[in-house]
Formats: sequence, structure tokens, C-alpha cells
Amino acid sequence: MSMRTINRTDFISGIVVAVMGAAGLVASLRMPRFEARGADPFTVPGLTPGLLSAVLCVLGVVLLLRGMSGRVLAEGARPSITEWTRASAARTIFTIVMVLLYGTLLFGHMPFILATALFIFVFTVGAELIDTERSLPIWKLVIGGLVLAGVAAFAIDFVFTDLFLVRLPG
Repeated sequence: MSMRTINRTDFISGIVVAVMGAAGLVASLRMPRFEARGADPFTVPGLTPGLLSAVLCVLGVVLLLRGMSGRVLAEGARPSITEWTRASAARTIFTIVMVLLYGTLLFGHMPFILATALFIFVFTVGAELIDTERSLPIWKLVIGGLVLAGVAAFAIDFVFTDLFLVRLPG
């Protein structure tokens, strides 16, 4: 009987993500539901965080099971999470800076759709320009980024304001 090797990165990450999802789900279930006020069940404060937390919990369990399955990477390949190349560090720093800029300078300081479209466009184009293996010409990248930014910003606004009934800043 042979023992399977455990992919520790997936196993540990799966535990962390599943626990975070479960904690978020418990916290969202503890939020007030306003039944006494006759509130619509689809507008209670814990609905969206609860759904997102449940998805995180399920995906964490899937990752945990994948880690336990014993599947290994292709011959000679190494998981990128354990080796930081210069490109990995640049993408990580770029992502952190962009999210901080969006959260501090754009979000709440200009109309939501404009701030979100600007963030998505700059993030998409910037992340592609960082990629040394990029094959798209710049003009296609810019047009694709503009289309993605516009569609995503309007879709996000619609989902939050019309479906979740959340008032967005701006």
C-alpha cells in the first residue's frame, strides 16, 4: 500500500480559505435580519457577505481536497508560490499599489462608474505591460482594456445598485 504525498501548499491554503469562509458565514448569519420590521429577505445586510463566504468555504474545501489527493506538478515544475521571481514581485507590488490607489484616491471621490472603469482600465493595461511574455499589440490591449473597463464598471454598478440594492458612493 503506497502512501500519497500531500501538496502542502494547496492543503494549508485550503484550510485557511475554508476557515475564513466559515468565519465569514457565521458572522453574516449573526447580522440582524429585521424580521420584526417586515424586511425583504433579499435586502438583509448579511446576504451578500454570507453568499461570498459560503463560496469561499466551498472553494477552500475543494483546494484542501486537491492538496490531499496527492496530485503533483508536472516533472520539473515548481509551485510559483514558493519561488518569487522579479516578475512575480513586480505584479504583486503593482496589484497592491493599484488597489490602494483605488480605495484611497478614486473610490468615493468621483462617480463610482468612472472610478471603477478607470481602475479596471489602468490595472488591466498595466498588468499586461508588466508581463514580459505579452503577445498583444498595444493598440489591441488599450481597446480591450477600454471595453473591459466600461462593461465591467456598468455591470458592477447594476449588480450592486439594482440587484443588491446597495447605494454606491459618487
